[in-house]
Amino acid sequence: MSQANLDSLPIDQYNLWRDMFERAMFDAGQAAKSGDGVYFYGEKTIERFLSGEWKRRLVSLRKELTDAKAAQAPQYPFLQTIKEGKNPRDLRVAIRGDANNRGDVAPRHMPSILYKSDPKPFTNGSGRLDLAEGIADPANPLTARVMVNRIWQHHFGRGIVETPSNFGNNGARPSNPELIDYLAARLVENQWSIKSLHREIMLSATYALSAESVPANEAVDADNRLVWRANWQRMDAETLRDSLLFVAGNLDLTAGGPPSQWNEKNQRRTVYGFVSRRKLDPMLALFDFPNPNSSSEQRVVTNVPLQRLFMMNSTFVEQQSAGLVKRLSGGDGERVSQAYRILYGREPSPEEVQLGLTFVQKSNWNEYARVLLNANEFEWVN
Repeated sequence: MSQANLDSLPIDQYNLWRDMFERAMFDAGQAAKSGDGVYFYGEKTIERFLSGEWKRRLVSLRKELTDAKAAQAPQYPFLQTIKEGKNPRDLRVAIRGDANNRGDVAPRHMPSILYKSDPKPFTNGSGRLDLAEGIADPANPLTARVMVNRIWQHHFGRGIVETPSNFGNNGARPSNPELIDYLAARLVENQWSIKSLHREIMLSATYALSAESVPANEAVDADNRLVWRANWQRMDAETLRDSLLFVAGNLDLTAGGPPSQWNEKNQRRTVYGFVSRRKLDPMLALFDFPNPNSSSEQRVVTNVPLQRLFMMNSTFVEQQSAGLVKRLSGGDGERVSQAYRILYGREPSPEEVQLGLTFVQKSNWNEYARVLLNANEFEWVN
C-alpha cells in the first residue's frame, strides 16, 4: 500500500495548471468546451514543433509501437463470469431495503408461494445451481406457463395473460386458463422443446384463422381475447428493415460474425446490428425498438407521422425502392405484376394494374415502388 500523503492544490493553482497543461475531457467524440491546455500537444499537433533528433526519436517510437501491435498474437476467447465466495451464507432481510435495519435470517430456497409445502433449502454452494434447477423443475407451476405465454404472444400479438411479466394478483387474468395449462403441460412433456411448441401452435386451426370479422363473434368478444379471428400485426423494426432490404435484393444473409455498425453500407440482417445503449439507431427507435437500458416484456406499437415521413422520404427507403425496380423486367404490365408478387405474394387485380400504369406514366418507377412499399399490405402481417 502506498504511504504517500496526497494534498489538493488550492483552487486557483489547480485552475492555472488545468488551463496550461491538462488534456481536455472528451464526451461522445467531441472535445470539452474548455479545450486542451496551452502546453498540451496531442499526437497530431506535437510533430510540427519537433525537428532533428527529437523528430527522429518520435518516428522511431511510433515504428516500435506499430511493430509491437503487429507482433501481438490474436486475442484469445474469454468469458466474463462470476466466481462464488469461499464461504456462502444466508443473509438477514434488509427491512424496507435498509441495509442498516436488519431482520431475521432468510434461508436460501425457492419462493414458498410456488410450493404446497415448505421448499427445500439450497445446499449446493451459494445456491445458484439449486435456483436454476428449481426454475426448470417440472413441479414449478410458473416457468412453463410464462414461457408458453411469451411464445403465444409472439405468434398472436397478445399473450393469453396480457401482462407477460406479472402473473400475480395485480396482473391480468388469463383469457383461457385451460389453454395455457395445456400448452405448459405439453412443453414439459416434450422436454421443454420450444420448437415442438411452435409447431403445435402454428399447425393449429386457430393460427390458420383469417382476419375477417364475424358480426356474431364481434358482439360477444369485440376485443378478440378468445382469438376467434387473426389479428393484423405491424412488422417490428427489425422485420421491417430486413423486409425492405430483402425485396430490393440487397439483404446480406451471411450468418454469424461480429456486430455491424449502422450506416448506409450495412445490409446485414438487423439481428447482427450493433445496439448502443447511448445512441440507438434512428430507424429502430422510430419504429418502437425497446430501450436497451431496461428489459421489455413486449413491444409498444405506435403510429406517428414521423414513421410515415421516414417511409416516404428517407434515403434508406429510396435505395431499396431503386433496388426493387432493378429486379423488375418485361413490359410495364408485367413489371407491375412482378412488384405485387415480390411485395405482397399475390397477383394484382386489373384495376391495380391500371392504377400502376397510370402512376408510372405521370411519375417514374422508383416513385411507384416507394408507393407500394408504403402500403399497409407490405408493413402489416395478416
